[in-house]
Amino acid sequence: MDLLARHGARIAAVGLLAAALIGLWQALKLDSWGFDGPGAGFFPQLVAGVCVALALLVVLLPGKAAATEEGDTEVLDAATIAASRRTFALYGVAFVALALFATYAGFALTTLAVSIIIVRIAERRSWFAAIVYGLICAAIGLVCFGWLLRVDLPESFIERFFFSLVR
Repeated sequence: MDLLARHGARIAAVGLLAAALIGLWQALKLDSWGFDGPGAGFFPQLVAGVCVALALLVVLLPGKAAATEEGDTEVLDAATIAASRRTFALYGVAFVALALFATYAGFALTTLAVSIIIVRIAERRSWFAAIVYGLICAAIGLVCFGWLLRVDLPESFIERFFFSLVR
């Protein structure tokens, strides 16, 4: 148990590194670029590469466990565990909302709603931070995926207006 308490982050990161390397290996079999732009492998290769880099970072620099005055790893109390479960459940709600509402509300509004659920409600940040974060995510998604990569995003009046300006 002492090994897990001291090296839990590093052990988990090694597992994630293995999964990311397998994902990268499979993604590298796909074409990353074609004559008409990004290929099927571009995004998976990018994501897998970032996952490999982040997992390596945690393996090499795992950080420090929270410690008490006696030097033992801190035991989580019931309130902390309940708050973690609430946050996890809200992330789950956000992703279900993303899957269900994107078709009806479009990409931009759904991204804004998911950002508000995550940033404002789950992470308890300010409304301003949640809305600004949501607007930035929606803009990045529209520009990078909808315009530059020509991904078919779920459309509402916002996406149609944006694409009429740039296409």
